[in-house]
Amino acid sequence: MRFQLLVRVVALVIIVIFSMTVWPILANAQYASNVEINLTNTTYHYGERLDYTIIVSDITGEDAKIFIIDPSGVRSLLLNTPISEQETRIVAPISFDSIIWKAGQYSLELEYSGATDKTDFTIIDDGSIGIPYWINDLAKLWLTGQIPDKEYAKGIHYLIQQEILSSPESNGELYIPEWFKFTTAWWSTGEITDTTYGYAMQFLISEKFMVIPFDQESSDSTTESFL
Repeated sequence: MRFQLLVRVVALVIIVIFSMTVWPILANAQYASNVEINLTNTTYHYGERLDYTIIVSDITGEDAKIFIIDPSGVRSLLLNTPISEQETRIVAPISFDSIIWKAGQYSLELEYSGATDKTDFTIIDDGSIGIPYWINDLAKLWLTGQIPDKEYAKGIHYLIQQEILSSPESNGELYIPEWFKFTTAWWSTGEITDTTYGYAMQFLISEKFMVIPFDQESSDSTTESFL
């Protein structure tokens, strides 16, 4: 009789322990948030922007963390973003350029509420051009007359130094054709791509319709407000 009572007590203790420890773990595993990170494209070219969607099964109030792993294996935090919907589309504010982004395979890792997902994409160097974002900011200042020609020419000269554009060294007088502001305005507002704008600059420089002196301080040319 006593043995049966002892067995019942032990069984009750086991049930209590199970309900307090094992069951919550199983319940959390059953209802853990499922997450996905889906890329719009798996290959990108210079001048294009990374575009992806975060999909979650539950809104937990936590932020999603996006890590990127470069072709050399270095992992770094790319973005920390709040999640308020089950699907969140993210488009990078700046495009890929060859100065920061080397051609090769990259990985994106998503961490959200204890769940993870991973996807890969490749940057291909096919001759497309990606222009650093700060040159677009510089262009807007140039178009509105807030900086002279020589300051914008420094941005173009930087592209030459980084071998995005090519040009023979020149110490001649700085010359940027007036009508080139139209092309720059289209580019600064996203009406033409980095590659189109880069090819336009390269053509003008190669054909000497545009002269970018090697020594930018040698010129004081200015432009009137365009926008």
